[in-house]
Formats: sequence, structure tokens, C-alpha cells
Amino acid sequence: MRHDVSPLVTIAFRHTWIFFILIQCVNGAVWGYKAQPRIAENPRTGPGYRRLIRSWFIYGNVPWVVMGAGIIFGGIPSVFHYFNPRNGAYVIAFWLSVIVLWVALIYWIFFRGGAEDLIEHPGLLNIPVQRPWIVKLFVLAAIAGGVVAMIAMIFLDIQIPALP
Repeated sequence: MRHDVSPLVTIAFRHTWIFFILIQCVNGAVWGYKAQPRIAENPRTGPGYRRLIRSWFIYGNVPWVVMGAGIIFGGIPSVFHYFNPRNGAYVIAFWLSVIVLWVALIYWIFFRGGAEDLIEHPGLLNIPVQRPWIVKLFVLAAIAGGVVAMIAMIFLDIQIPALP
């Protein structure tokens, strides 16, 4: 059964990736704003906050840019198609970008002092911790949730709603 869908809804679903980029940037800007009193209190943390926020803007938007490229250049009709990895090369590229970011995050958190860096520059996690192992556990739990969702999408073969 096909439901009539407003052209505005269709446009919204095709361009939701832009909204995701905006949200990512707003979150980074809020983090930067909230960091200002901490930087004023301890100026040596300024370069670290700038590095973390710049990384947030760049790496946090990679999947959304890949998604947008798939929609604009790859013929992917909407963001719903990214719920099923069987929907083509751009969808696979999106999921590969997410996996690469997960691996990079684990490497940074566990082997490059990322947990300690986040503790020294509070605000991103919004959890009051001073122990790196808690940050590491938090990151592993978040990634595990993403892995479970990805596995579910692979095996459930989610059907995409028909949009004009």
C-alpha cells in the first residue's frame, strides 16, 4: 500500500544529512562555548580544547558527508536507505566510514591518551569522571550499541518506505 507523501516530507528525508551536520556543528559550538570559562580558569587547556573541537567538527561529520554524497551523486533516494546496507556502494561507504571512525576512536581512547585527554578537557562526555577506565568503558559501551544496531540492520533486511 502506497501512502501519499508531501513533497516537503520527501525533500526533508533526502536532506536529513544536512540537519545531522548542523546538529554536529551546533554540538561542537556549544562545547566550545562551555569550554570558555574553563579555558579562562586554566589557559593551558585552550589548545587542547581547540584540537578536540576541531576534531569533533571534522571527524564527526565524515559519515554525514558520505551520506550526502550518496544522496546527491549516488542516486540514494533518502536517508532511510542507509538503514539497509544492501542498498549500494554509497551505503556501504557510509557504514565503512562509521567503522573506521569507531576503530580510530578506540585506538585514540586506549592507546593515544584519549581517555585522559577527555578528562583533562571536560564537557564532551558530560559525565563527571576522573578515572580513564570509566571513559574507556563508556566508549566501549557506546560503540557496542552501534555494533548491535549495525548487525541488526544487516540481518533484518529492513524494507524502505516508498517515497515519491
